[in-house]
Amino acid sequence: MQDFDYDVIVIGSGPAGYTAAIQACELGARVAVLERQENLGGTTLLSGTIPSKTLREAIIYLRGVRQRPFYGAGFTGKKDITLEDLFVRVRKVVERRIAAMEDQIQVYHDRIDIFRGYHATLDSPNSVHAWVLRNPMESINLKAEKIIIAAGSRPRFTPDIPVDNEVIFDSDTVFTLELKRKALPESIIVVGAGVIGAEYGSAFAVLGCKVSLIQRDRTFLTFAERPIVDMLIRRMEDYGVEFVWGNWYERIERLAGSEERARVTLADGRVLEADAVIVASGREVATRVLGLEDVGVAFNQYGLIEVNELFQTSIPNIYAAGDVVGFPALASTSSEQGRMAANYALGRRAGGRRTLFPMCVYTIPEIAMVGYTRQELDAKGIPYARGVATYDEVTKAGIIGDPHGMLTLLFEPNGWHLLGVHIIGDQACELIHIGQAVLSYNGTIDYFIDNVFNFPTMGEAYKMAALNGVKQLAHSGE
Repeated sequence: MQDFDYDVIVIGSGPAGYTAAIQACELGARVAVLERQENLGGTTLLSGTIPSKTLREAIIYLRGVRQRPFYGAGFTGKKDITLEDLFVRVRKVVERRIAAMEDQIQVYHDRIDIFRGYHATLDSPNSVHAWVLRNPMESINLKAEKIIIAAGSRPRFTPDIPVDNEVIFDSDTVFTLELKRKALPESIIVVGAGVIGAEYGSAFAVLGCKVSLIQRDRTFLTFAERPIVDMLIRRMEDYGVEFVWGNWYERIERLAGSEERARVTLADGRVLEADAVIVASGREVATRVLGLEDVGVAFNQYGLIEVNELFQTSIPNIYAAGDVVGFPALASTSSEQGRMAANYALGRRAGGRRTLFPMCVYTIPEIAMVGYTRQELDAKGIPYARGVATYDEVTKAGIIGDPHGMLTLLFEPNGWHLLGVHIIGDQACELIHIGQAVLSYNGTIDYFIDNVFNFPTMGEAYKMAALNGVKQLAHSGE
């Protein structure tokens, strides 16, 4: 057994862990990274964010979604789409990103060691025991002044769902479809209408699959603006998604004698059958087997690691970032948390904002938001005005083939300070950053009214929405 000494040990190499490791190297620390996979990147790169968004883009391109407004609803893009057509793009994007990360790591080769395929447990607040997953007899001991936990999350394990990754998949194993199936499934049941379920449900519906989306209650993306959510539901239904509201599964099973067929029996007795089931009923943090409780790291009632404003756990030299600390659990925020945690761990100021991060949902169409929703403003008793620009007013939206979107500004009636931005439609996740910048500096909608936006661009939707809001105020006499 070998012993190693470092300044910082990072457990996990997803957005939080990878960024923490690079930042620590930048500050001159000797760093060890323990990663269960052979490749860096964690779930975000290998089976989550990047593959799913690439798959989405492949579907939009191959199905000609942006061309349909010009050539009619019957325009289908490439005919006879195969699994290879979809996943070749996913593979290439993932491979390029892995290569880019490896190149970046090489810059710090004299300050960082990557231990791949290792499982880690903490023996003490300063020591980690790790062993090779493929050969548990091969193990190492690592010691460091500071430890950063960035182990990420995984699909929530539900013992009564027989996930076999052939007919019944979880949200991380969808990408084994190409390896397990001969043909593209014609029908899919998605269990769970959260962000992941909504994204996969809309994507496979656009692909041409018959999609049933099961939701335990009647809520859907409750953190988003209600009019935006209602528009998204209508668009998904237009693509063929069947929403099964207020129902849940009693049993999920692979049909006997069938190689590629599954059955879902609902609580109300209804029976649904499909070529595949995707279980998207939430995620859980991957910390239970790290031995954190044994060294005194505190967890909250939801199983998340408790941290202070410095991302410091109840053990002062142990820090945590990313999904393991909970909401918002986005790749973008996790990366920033990892950077901040590394700075704080090494005694540096981190900067960074704790609020006003943009939230994006990569459904088709995508939605994005930053700041307050109307629900939140109403609950707080904060008065607000509203300005709207619909995509059919925006020349660039017509050019790119999406006349159905909408950009909404919420702002103070007196003073016109921006309170929130909410967008549905193509490029929503890019557009949201303009609103984020104005919100971050407590700006007013005067910025949108007084400045020139290039023409034709999607950005001019901000100007249209601001002018619409002022017009509505004038008509109301405020």
